[in-house]
Amino acid sequence: MADAKGKGKAREEPVPDSPDNPHLIRISNHGKITVWVAHALDFLDKHEDIPIVLHTLPAPSKSDLPSENPDAAPTKPANPPSFAHTASTVPRLISVVEIIKREYVKKLDLEHSSILTGLHQYNEIGTLEELGLVAPVADDQQDAETRRSQEIMAALQGKSQQVVKTKQTPFMKITLSRTKLTDLDGATYQAPLMRKISKSAKQRARRREKKTGEAMDVEEVPA
Repeated sequence: MADAKGKGKAREEPVPDSPDNPHLIRISNHGKITVWVAHALDFLDKHEDIPIVLHTLPAPSKSDLPSENPDAAPTKPANPPSFAHTASTVPRLISVVEIIKREYVKKLDLEHSSILTGLHQYNEIGTLEELGLVAPVADDQQDAETRRSQEIMAALQGKSQQVVKTKQTPFMKITLSRTKLTDLDGATYQAPLMRKISKSAKQRARRREKKTGEAMDVEEVPA
C-alpha cells in the first residue's frame, strides 16, 4: 500500500500479479501530490493488468492489528481516531486522479506509443458507517437511552415524533486501469482520455501494431 503520510514517500509492497488484487494508494492531508502521481504512473507502467485504487479510507488503527497476547482484554484508546479527513480529502483525491490521467497520456505521447487511449476510471462513494468502521453519531450527541425517553414522552403527550438525524462520514475510492474492468458493481464509469495525434502518427501506430502482430504469428508457427 502506498501511503505518503509523514515524509510523503510512497512505498510499493509486493502485489500478486492479478487484476483481483489492485494496488492501493491512500490519499491523506499530509502527503505530496507529486509523490502520489509519480508512484502511480510508475506502477501502471510496470503492471499492465493490475489497476490502482486511490482512496480516502482511514489507515488501520493499532487496535485493528494482531495482538501479541490474544488472551488480553481489549483496551480502549485514550484518544479515539478522527475520521473527518475521509471527507475533507475527497477534493484532493480527485485532483490527484486528474493529474495522473493527464500525465499518463502525455507519457504515451513522449514514448510515441501505439496506445491511443488513456486510463479507465471507476468512482465509488460510500460511508464509513456502511462499512462498520464508525458507529452512527446523533447530531445532538445524545445517547440512545436519552433519545428513547424523549420519544416515549412525546408519544404520551400526543406530539409528533421527531426524527433524530445522524451524521455520516463519507469516503471515496477511484480505480484507474489500463484495461476496461467488468466486476465493479455500483461504480460510475468515466471513459479514458483520447490522445490527440495526427493522421500520419495514427497510420504509423497502426503499422507498428500490424508488424508486432505478424511477428508474433511467425513465432507461433511450428518449425
